[in-house]
Amino acid sequence: MSSHDDQDRAWFHSQFISLSTRKTGFEWQAFVNDLMHAVHPGDFVAVDPSGRGDKGCDGWVGGLMLACYGAGNPNQRYVTRKIESDFTTALKYWGDSMDRWAFVHNNANGLPEMAARAVIELRRQHRGSVRIELWPPQVLWNHCAFLPRERLATITGSPPSDHPAGMSYIARCVESLARTRLTPGLDPVREVAHGKIEHNGFGPEVADLIRRFQVHTGHVRYYFTFASPGEQAQVSENLRARFAGHRALLESPDAVFHALCDDLVVEAFRGGGYADKAQQRSAALMVVTHFFEKCEIFEAPEEQSRAASF
Repeated sequence: MSSHDDQDRAWFHSQFISLSTRKTGFEWQAFVNDLMHAVHPGDFVAVDPSGRGDKGCDGWVGGLMLACYGAGNPNQRYVTRKIESDFTTALKYWGDSMDRWAFVHNNANGLPEMAARAVIELRRQHRGSVRIELWPPQVLWNHCAFLPRERLATITGSPPSDHPAGMSYIARCVESLARTRLTPGLDPVREVAHGKIEHNGFGPEVADLIRRFQVHTGHVRYYFTFASPGEQAQVSENLRARFAGHRALLESPDAVFHALCDDLVVEAFRGGGYADKAQQRSAALMVVTHFFEKCEIFEAPEEQSRAASF
């Protein structure tokens, strides 16, 4: 496997886990369904919950029944009741077709203690009749990691190119961040502190991604040498606001980083005319990494005393 293949696989994995933690409710169920359709084309059965409801089945294939639950910060009593009620309902209405039952959730850190005990108890009660499984994002990834690159990209987005993005792609990203009027009185943009990647607790895949794209941020700096006065400060302010919004909702620094890049790809290129998806992703990564280096998105080590680190 080439180094480019390794980079692709690392990006797909970290992006997949990030997307999983960011999707909730029906978005999470739709995400799971898209993956299952890709893995089991023509065999996976998705059940529309409208009308009379799904009767405890969020999807079925080959005797495997899925129950999907997506929440950013699950309440353990609610999750426990949902596990018990989803399984009981599925067993009542689909029992003859259910050899395995999987609770597919989006918490990469695991289930709350009370919910974990409920799963263990269900396994004890139904040992020998139904196999009860837990599918956090890591297990869901293992289920679909073998998919061809093109098929994964339709679900998670395209991975970046291993070359710098063209200047027109960088410009489009910057322009999309510069649409909001600048607020006067901004603090000056500060240089990134040594050890900032380690301090923020990025996973190894995202840390490596940032280091790879730090090599290319000179292209972004070059763009700003010809930009209108104040444009970099304006873009910096807007990116800080987006960062604050994602950080308030997401626990993982990896998820925040990917969310910023995803926002930029969607907003900068929604109008069409820029066909190279890998260049789009590379441009977004270059711009976000540039401001990771130059402005207050994520924490510098000396900020530890002022705010809790990730």
